[in-house]
Amino acid sequence: MKIGFFTSIEGWGGSEIYLLTLMEGLRAAGHEPVLYGVEGTRLYEECRVCGIQQVAWKAVCGATEVAGRTKERAVPGKSKILVHGIRSLIPVSVRLLLGNIKEVRRLVRLFRQYPCDVMHVSVNGYELAGLACRSVGIPCLAWHCIMPVQDLLWIRRWLIRWTNRHYDKIGGMSKTCVDAWLKWCRLDGARCCWAWNGIDVNRFQVEASSRRLDGKPFVILAIGRLHPMKGFDLLIRALPNLKDKEVVLRIAGEGDQDKALRSLASNLEEGERVEFLGHQDDVHRLYRHASCFVLPSVSHESFGIVLAEAMASGLPIITSDFGPLPEINIDGETGIVVAAGDSAALAGAIRYLVDHPDQSMQFGRNGVKRAVECFSRERMVEAMLHIYRELVKAK
Repeated sequence: MKIGFFTSIEGWGGSEIYLLTLMEGLRAAGHEPVLYGVEGTRLYEECRVCGIQQVAWKAVCGATEVAGRTKERAVPGKSKILVHGIRSLIPVSVRLLLGNIKEVRRLVRLFRQYPCDVMHVSVNGYELAGLACRSVGIPCLAWHCIMPVQDLLWIRRWLIRWTNRHYDKIGGMSKTCVDAWLKWCRLDGARCCWAWNGIDVNRFQVEASSRRLDGKPFVILAIGRLHPMKGFDLLIRALPNLKDKEVVLRIAGEGDQDKALRSLASNLEEGERVEFLGHQDDVHRLYRHASCFVLPSVSHESFGIVLAEAMASGLPIITSDFGPLPEINIDGETGIVVAAGDSAALAGAIRYLVDHPDQSMQFGRNGVKRAVECFSRERMVEAMLHIYRELVKAK
């Protein structure tokens, strides 16, 4: 089966790692994945290196047309002023709709030229590919990698809801995420599906068997984009409540909040106990030297692939109760779940793990078992293939 993966995201994060892992798993299972992506991005390059077919529908920071055939024309000075003047008279909602119509027509041409048996669309802020697939006759799955975002322009909210209703199936990385989209878009539940994210469990189990369990200081590990959604500021604010404990916080990742988080740690006089590791390619090695893993997200999160990695590595987990996180981290079994936005509760959970090493190790063992049973790449590929086959059969 030839399975297309459409994405408009130009960065590199959990959604892109998910797509690459899934495409590699599908190819290993004998299928033909194709990336319809943004030329010049890391995901596009990773697919090239792995030998996965790519179709460029645009380029990074450019206006490259479908498959790179047409480029944006330069507008002379006076004409440019006139064009901007005319555009300013057209309401934002009208400009958005006209632009979307043009984009759908472009994608129709693309999908006719490079067809596939079924299309998997990552709809993070970009829902139009489903309309183009519908015009061409390609069965299409809208896959949500974030929870619904409320603070959008009304026309964007309307467009997201309307386009979601025109996909053949709507899915996501967790049941909680899909249930939220079902409610927000008022979708038909029979058209909704979900499948947990998956990882190469064996790669991380090596770290579980060799990880230092009784070392000091107690190392708290957090991995993710430095963005307010992750709640890393709450984690830093928890440290003053642990003055009597020998703990160290390591944060791996990069993003716009980097300076703000460093400043916060300095202002709280916790700079010596917070290590900012920046971007890390081999994050699996970080788990070996950690004592616990914390993900205190307050928005957006639809799964948290780092949770599956940390579990497979044998780490006890602390998460907030935002969205799907309690669905992944089972409170009292694989770790501790605290109220989102509560730094004091985070401190209390960390203190508990420090003071109860035997329970902490049991959480870690339970996490390894759960990762193997629920979050393996093979299980994810099997679940997704079932969804794709249903789509093709129905069409």
